[in-house]
Amino acid sequence: MILEKLQEIFRDILDNEELVITEHTTRDDFEGWDSLATVSIIVAVSEEFNINIGVDEVEKFKNVKSIVNLIKSKME
Repeated sequence: MILEKLQEIFRDILDNEELVITEHTTRDDFEGWDSLATVSIIVAVSEEFNINIGVDEVEKFKNVKSIVNLIKSKME
């Protein structure tokens, strides 16, 4: 469920409707995943899952799995 929602967020932000992500997907896997895209992802994730993501937590966004784990921890 979380991964499916993240995939839609990534597709929207990276402007690629055919994009497929896994928990092992990293920034290096997509040319458009730069610092600006990361900020957009953080905002979209915060809104979609109704959570607050602190500045110190942004550095945890190394791969999709780290984002999923952060979301899960915030929703508990």
